[in-house]
Amino acid sequence: MDLIWAIAVASHALIQDYDSSLELILPIDTAAQKLFKKIFGVFLRWDSFYFVHQSEHGYVFEQAHAFFPLPPILMNLVADTVLAPFSSILEGNQSLVLAGVLVAHVSFVAAAVQLYRLTYKLFGLEKFAFLSAMVYVLTPSGIFMSAINAESLFAALTFTGMIFAAERRYLLAAIAWSLSSTARSNGILYAGFFIYDLVIQMDSQKPLMHKLFMPVKTGSLCLISWSGFFAVQAYGYALYCSGQFSGLDARPWCSKPIPLMYSFVQEFYWNVGFLRYYEIKQIPNFAMAAPMILFSASGIYYYVKYDLHRALTLGRQSSRSQDRNVAPFLSQKIFPYIALWAALLMINTLTMHIQIITRAFSCLPPVYWFAAHQFDGRASTLGSGWTRAVVIFFVMYGLIGVILYANFFPPA
Repeated sequence: MDLIWAIAVASHALIQDYDSSLELILPIDTAAQKLFKKIFGVFLRWDSFYFVHQSEHGYVFEQAHAFFPLPPILMNLVADTVLAPFSSILEGNQSLVLAGVLVAHVSFVAAAVQLYRLTYKLFGLEKFAFLSAMVYVLTPSGIFMSAINAESLFAALTFTGMIFAAERRYLLAAIAWSLSSTARSNGILYAGFFIYDLVIQMDSQKPLMHKLFMPVKTGSLCLISWSGFFAVQAYGYALYCSGQFSGLDARPWCSKPIPLMYSFVQEFYWNVGFLRYYEIKQIPNFAMAAPMILFSASGIYYYVKYDLHRALTLGRQSSRSQDRNVAPFLSQKIFPYIALWAALLMINTLTMHIQIITRAFSCLPPVYWFAAHQFDGRASTLGSGWTRAVVIFFVMYGLIGVILYANFFPPA
């Protein structure tokens, strides 16, 4: 993180910003303000503006509801507690910016620790767990994990929920994922682990009452894990459909059978939708996303090819059940993680702004397991050429990303 910070500050000093809107949040009237901007301003770019604005003013604009409230809530908490003794020397939004940087950095460290714990819990291999955590630290989206964004916080909560799920402490997993869905919307997808563990993997020899109870338990856990997301949507509904903005013309999403503000905001303001991003002018963004798309598709294909029967039976059966020396990445244990990876790859490439795929995948353990697989001496890897490509991708993309982000250049 210190290296990312140093590179960001150095590149910002040498390259003129693509956008000067930072000065709207961090004034540069005095020498102290200019110094603060140089040191911490590199983490205040793109989405970060929304989080700082929400921390100070709450939700003012409808389009801001694309950014979920947990990061701003924690920023205010840190500013009012940890940074309270420095309130006399921090001006204006400086305390909120500094709080956002602290939340992101602490979350980044916590996420790396939790990924190590999750990997060790699943495989019991310290070396592989360490490799996975180190690859995570070198993530191509490193600058986003350090900046005022939701990525590192979401990853820390996601990995924590996965640890609880691996320990079969499903209620705690549901609570962790409920919190994660107040940071990013895709936290609702992790309820799929309950469906996989408790329904798809259900022992057919169990008594009838057990078979009847499992779907009920699964549904209850899913509702708990979705509660954070739906609480955010309920707040939006109260705000725009029956609250302080009720005197305005009714918003079109309020009368929908399922009035989800998030889906409307993403479609109406951010042009998110099926194949909407497939335009000639977006070719550069697709080029920037190509390494992660190729890396993900290769990892999923490599896993499925190893045991096609396992994939076709949704992980219930394996044609290689006698292979006791299977590499961790090819283990049957991670089938639901691979399924999640494949689902998100399809969603991101077909419906989302494609340039965010690298940071959107920062919360997926199989990304780091596949990368660590190339350096695991006991594994049958894809070859030295592929290993070198992985190293180049993680290091070079991360470095270029730091320089571009620090100077307000796309993609973001």
